[in-house]
Amino acid sequence: MLLAALTSVACANIGSTAVGNDSTVTEAAAKQLPGDVTLPPGSVIKQQDTLVMSAANTWMGRISFSVSGEPQTVFAYFRNSLPTTGCTLTSNSFSKTSLLTFTKAERVATAQMQGTNFDGNDVLNTVAPAVRAGAARP
Repeated sequence: MLLAALTSVACANIGSTAVGNDSTVTEAAAKQLPGDVTLPPGSVIKQQDTLVMSAANTWMGRISFSVSGEPQTVFAYFRNSLPTTGCTLTSNSFSKTSLLTFTKAERVATAQMQGTNFDGNDVLNTVAPAVRAGAARP
């Protein structure tokens, strides 16, 4: 789930829904997501809070969405499904605000989840370039 080169900006819309409107991830919309993104069924993408740069398996940015269900179920979904896309789980913490961290090639991905008061979960998937050991930092 992570970056190699920044070439183009994608995700101006998902499906036929304009930016600014939330959209439920349907099979058609899922095909327009970056190649190594996996979202739970019924996820509703918060397009105003989502920014995806590049495409396919080299994307970086964030995908913000909500999904119904128990927090433990959503946490288990990411913990179990992301390794099937070639990601390696490097750390995880389940609590009021849960966090999973994965690496894949030259990218790092996080899935941050927080349960809501309405039997739902707000999730933020963030993907960024990995910092190499010894690399200069700004």
